[in-house]
Amino acid sequence: MRRMVRTWYMVGIMVALLTFMVGASAEAKLVPKTDNFVVLLDQSGSMYMQYEAMKQTRMAVAKSVLSEMNGQICQLGYKGGIYLFARFEQVLPLGVYDRAKFAAALNTVKNDQEIFGRLTPMEAGINDLGTAVAGLQGKTVIIIVTDGGANVGGDPVQAAKAIAAKAPQVCFIVISVDPEGAQGKRVNDEIAKINNCSTLVDARQLAGNQANMQKFVKDVFCEDVAEKVAAPAPPPPPPPVAPAPAAPMAKKIVLRGINFDFDKANIKPEFVPVLDEGVDILKANPDVKVVIAGYTDSTGAADYNQKLSERRAQSVLDYFASKGVAKNRMQAVGYGAKSPIADNKTKDGRALNRRVELQVSQ
Repeated sequence: MRRMVRTWYMVGIMVALLTFMVGASAEAKLVPKTDNFVVLLDQSGSMYMQYEAMKQTRMAVAKSVLSEMNGQICQLGYKGGIYLFARFEQVLPLGVYDRAKFAAALNTVKNDQEIFGRLTPMEAGINDLGTAVAGLQGKTVIIIVTDGGANVGGDPVQAAKAIAAKAPQVCFIVISVDPEGAQGKRVNDEIAKINNCSTLVDARQLAGNQANMQKFVKDVFCEDVAEKVAAPAPPPPPPPVAPAPAAPMAKKIVLRGINFDFDKANIKPEFVPVLDEGVDILKANPDVKVVIAGYTDSTGAADYNQKLSERRAQSVLDYFASKGVAKNRMQAVGYGAKSPIADNKTKDGRALNRRVELQVSQ
């Protein structure tokens, strides 16, 4: 009997260790779905009015949703910030996202404000935010938390469209908090339809609902690449059935978010998680050989750009090799300013063209 108890005790320890190891592996697979995110929180008078359905003020609901969101965001090196409008204020300047700093900044937002006599220049707030985030590289998610009230100034929808026109990689996520009548609903709905990656979420769906919040964070911020890599299939029943062939690797993989500063070839720390996703893809496809293609914008002489693009490609190859990808599977090639993916006449376009792509070698 004592031997049996000891045996089950050891089995329990092994199961616990395996559970821990699986959990650690899953966490290590998380990769970002955006490069930057910015919260634009409405602090107009109407946001301090009672939200009857929630039995608290709209601002209390907004802060609660953002706090719950912050508790679940993966810390994967993207940049984050918090801004207010109606009056426009910077609460948390854009920088590498840190959960504790985000929480501290959110706590500084006032819980009580004057309700009456405080107009809502929402258009001006969105315009000011556009100026604050200009020049950000990669995909940017703007999370607007508002009741949609806009009773002074121009149309906030047009202001949001202007940002999207200048930066195609911007997505708007509108967290709607008890919209102010038909006008508030229109503003929130139309901003959430500006492009394919923009969307609308009712604050009531997120407040206090852990499952919905987890899905929201996964949709907006991060994903587990283990879900994309074919998992080991369960043992087939007899007679043996040949396993299904692995899904073919895409012919061209763009390393999302891997861009470079002007005249630089070094990999910035915030882009390391994205490179690790590339490592996982290559390790999951051990027979594939790849060409790592480096590019520049059109600034400067062609000869110089050619050498710079080669250095950028080589820096990614060296990183992959340091993570265990065999060098004989990879080739670094520079293409200078050839094949731009954006307009070199704009600052944002040039930033997008300073990139590296991973291509399957034929």
